[in-house]
Amino acid sequence: EALEELEKIENNFSKVMQEKMQNMWAKKLGLDKFDFELFDELINLMIDTKVDYIIFFRELSNIPDDINSLEKSFYGNLKDENIKLRWNSWLENWKVKINVNDEESKQKLSKQMKLTNPKYSLREWHLVWAYKEAEKGNYEPVQELQEVMTKPYEEQTKEIEEKYYIKKPTDFFGIAGISHVSCSS
Repeated sequence: EALEELEKIENNFSKVMQEKMQNMWAKKLGLDKFDFELFDELINLMIDTKVDYIIFFRELSNIPDDINSLEKSFYGNLKDENIKLRWNSWLENWKVKINVNDEESKQKLSKQMKLTNPKYSLREWHLVWAYKEAEKGNYEPVQELQEVMTKPYEEQTKEIEEKYYIKKPTDFFGIAGISHVSCSS
């Protein structure tokens, strides 16, 4: 009986996981149900443009009128006309899907999306800086990070935003443990 239950869980895991992931992505995009084509084009655009996912989804939560306000999440700029056209097309398609027609519904959806898309996320380069300071006896950065991360969905001070709502500095690209976590077996 226990083995049958385990087999049932194993057989349904993929389906359940896919459903949960699709629901999560739909919520992040402010959609009632998952839209594969819209999502697929977005992910390809995010890869092609090199985008900070946290900043992108938070800025998208503001229901932007155009692509300009999303550019703060891009590591590159939109010099490539084809990419720019693709982004504008995606944004227009997304706006049709979310079907926000007035300021009240726009504010409601924005608030809802901000509960799914955090403004602050614990980043490796913040941790490295904090623990290096802690090694020197300065625990303020660790305490500050802890404070910021206890309310990742909330707007915080301008100072906190300038410090923690930023893309990864270029100095940190390609450094194991800061850019990415490596694992050796």
